[in-house]
Amino acid sequence: MNNGTDPYERKVQLTGGTTYTISLPKGWANDRSLDTGDTLNLYPRGGRLLLARPETEERRQTVSISAARHDPAGIERLVAAAYVAGADVVRVEGSPERAERAAVRDAVAGLVGIEIAEETAEAVIARTMLDVADLPPSRTLERMADRTLTMHEEAVAAALAGDGEAGDRVREQDDDVDRLFGLLSREFQRSIVEIPAVADGLTPFDHYAVARQLERVADHAEKIAEIAEAIGEPPADPVAADLDRLATDARSVVDRAFSETVGDCDPRTLGTIVADTDDLIAEIRRVDRTLYERDLADGYVLATVLDSITRTAEYGINVAEVGLRATLRNGPDGTVG
Repeated sequence: MNNGTDPYERKVQLTGGTTYTISLPKGWANDRSLDTGDTLNLYPRGGRLLLARPETEERRQTVSISAARHDPAGIERLVAAAYVAGADVVRVEGSPERAERAAVRDAVAGLVGIEIAEETAEAVIARTMLDVADLPPSRTLERMADRTLTMHEEAVAAALAGDGEAGDRVREQDDDVDRLFGLLSREFQRSIVEIPAVADGLTPFDHYAVARQLERVADHAEKIAEIAEAIGEPPADPVAADLDRLATDARSVVDRAFSETVGDCDPRTLGTIVADTDDLIAEIRRVDRTLYERDLADGYVLATVLDSITRTAEYGINVAEVGLRATLRNGPDGTVG
């Protein structure tokens, strides 16, 4: 007896000399509300075939939020959480007041591919307008990587110049990275319960894992940008040159790891990136000791910059490891050429 989770074995049969057919167990079909004439989609996934219902308007996921039970800050968080969880429609119901309506608009403004579709006295309805085919995850990741590395470069320049205004401009860019990360988080969440689109050798989880590392790099760029206001005067040229060189090398780690992971995903190249980064981290620690020995006036804040540079390099290693895992998973019999 099948317990509902074990696979059914069915034979492919030839009907009428031109069509292959596979029968479905009647009880299994009834349990899933399938009937004669229903349409099903077949998706090739490696050595498997996945069977799923076609997407319809009726099957769009809707999340309802009560305006009476949550304050505006809570509503804003819930709208964003519903989006990341994969909701297609978010309804804030219960005659929301002006503050609650503003919270919905603020949440939507911080997300990609969703907008206010309807606003009445009883509810505010936000609806996603996303077509994944028009915005593949690889393109989203490329935009995210470009923005993140630009932020990091500008943040280090602001810190070394002690330019607080430039630092503020860098910090404002973090919202763009967060929006792109939210989009990739959403696609990962949806892939858990839906049939994901064919990817470029990376799974939705791989895309999410890479995006998570990029988001962390952006967070440290924001942290470095904040330090710009705390630096009393620009560090001496030798110190500034060391910090700038190490920051450039750390960004190079992220850039190389990202390009290889979403590109050829060659294990030898990825392994070289990891080994090179270990050497870079050792060099950062040497410079950190030098800063301590010099007893600089801004030594503490500069050491904080060095710590963020170290984290950036480590996140680059994490991106490379995503590529290495993908290579092992996708290689024949789990082997690496």
